[in-house]
Amino acid sequence: MYGARELITGVVVCALLAACAPTTQRVRVDSGAAQVEAQKQRQVALQAYVEDQMRLMRVSYPLLTKGADLCGDDIRFTTGMALANQATLLGEDFRESAQKAYQLSDQVQVMYVVPGSAADKAGIRTGDTLRYIDEWGIPTGADAVRQSLDQLKVRTQTGKPVRVDIIRKERGQSLLITPDRACAYPVVLGGGDEVNAYADGKQVIVQRGMMRFAQSDTELALVVSHEIAHNSMGHMRAKMTNYALGSILDIAAQVLLKVPTQGLFGNLGGNAHSQGFEAEADYVGLYIMAQSGGNIENAPQFWRRMATLSPNAIKSSHMASHPATPERFLALEETVKEIRAKQRSGKPLIPNLKNAPDLAADQLMPPEKSQASP
Repeated sequence: MYGARELITGVVVCALLAACAPTTQRVRVDSGAAQVEAQKQRQVALQAYVEDQMRLMRVSYPLLTKGADLCGDDIRFTTGMALANQATLLGEDFRESAQKAYQLSDQVQVMYVVPGSAADKAGIRTGDTLRYIDEWGIPTGADAVRQSLDQLKVRTQTGKPVRVDIIRKERGQSLLITPDRACAYPVVLGGGDEVNAYADGKQVIVQRGMMRFAQSDTELALVVSHEIAHNSMGHMRAKMTNYALGSILDIAAQVLLKVPTQGLFGNLGGNAHSQGFEAEADYVGLYIMAQSGGNIENAPQFWRRMATLSPNAIKSSHMASHPATPERFLALEETVKEIRAKQRSGKPLIPNLKNAPDLAADQLMPPEKSQASP
């Protein structure tokens, strides 16, 4: 038996060696030059990653802070600065690139400061090296950034100012940061190339494919605000509850009727009201954008471009988890009108609830001044 396996292996190897192969001569590449090129590519990849991180942070910060009133009790306090050292940007393979491109070391440094954020107002600048957070000394090494972020989270959780000692151009400074109130949903950059973003109830994840697809910051803000709205409206909790209720029927069918449902009712429950949740996230998301001062006028156009990715979505589908594209676009246009009417009449930018009076956009217009008859 053992001899037969060896024979089969030999036949397979011979067949592979005899398979069709390239017929032209390969260009010789110096191994040293290949290593240099690999380092260049790592540096380009690192810079693209950092740029995506900065853009996502810049776009999401005003949504999370200025739209905090729409996040209920899910509130935290944040500073608006990103920390890093040479061990934290894409891992060990990119340590040398981090050193060269951003002059990072084992010390914790400020990688980025959102314009207009709490850190920016306090005088924190990109490139500052952190020495102390209040009386806590900043460590060095691979775990130093995580520890520093944990300390900032604990020390700002009540909104009280935190003192940060930094080194800038070999000179020490002590700065006081008063953190900003924000929705408690970190917006995280995902590593996937798919055009996608999602919320899990605790955070928002935006894939790099979506970062490329969203051509302007307004489009990216539309995506982020939509996902923040999913979290603030409790959609993930509702879907889990619906799934649990459906699963009870699965168990009952299995125990009482001896019928294996393979999770059918649980899946049906989990997908119940999916279109309604998506439409609500569109609606509340535009209010979050408006509260942050974002440009909502052309935001609905984004969904027209999204339709090019899934042409079948243009057809109305009752069973689809997302609203059909034409309905979605028209609903967003009506929401823009509703928000603008509230702004003109000085009404609070708060989404209309089902149990509240249903005020049409034209009802929110300020009354016209009466003109004297000639």
